Amino acid sequence: MLPLLVILFVVSYGILTLLVFEQGQTIESQRTLIREMLKDSTQLAALKDRQARDDNKRAHDKAAVAPNQGNAEPGNPDGAKGPDATGAEKQAKPPGKSAHSTKQAPDKKPAADLEDVRRSTRLI
Repeated sequence: MLPLLVILFVVSYGILTLLVFEQGQTIESQRTLIREMLKDSTQLAALKDRQARDDNKRAHDKAAVAPNQGNAEPGNPDGAKGPDATGAEKQAKPPGKSAHSTKQAPDKKPAADLEDVRRSTRLI
């Protein structure tokens, strides 16, 4: 009976060693995939940032060109405004800030906390 138990013990340890080896390979492949995903995510974020800066630059250039074409003063042929310019430009938001959305504050009570009106609770 003892030789059978020894053989079973050796076989079970062999299977356990194989399992540990396979888990190590799986963990290493997952680590590689995570690193590749991080690299792709970084590249995508950089691309989106560059695209947003280009869009803001184009919008800013269009906004700067449009008022100068229609506001040519008789004494100023290039359409540039003098030192007595209105404060409207000073109050306008910078072009980079308009792309961000504002977060809304949560309601005081979540909808799940409100009492169900279909159910009436009575204490006896």
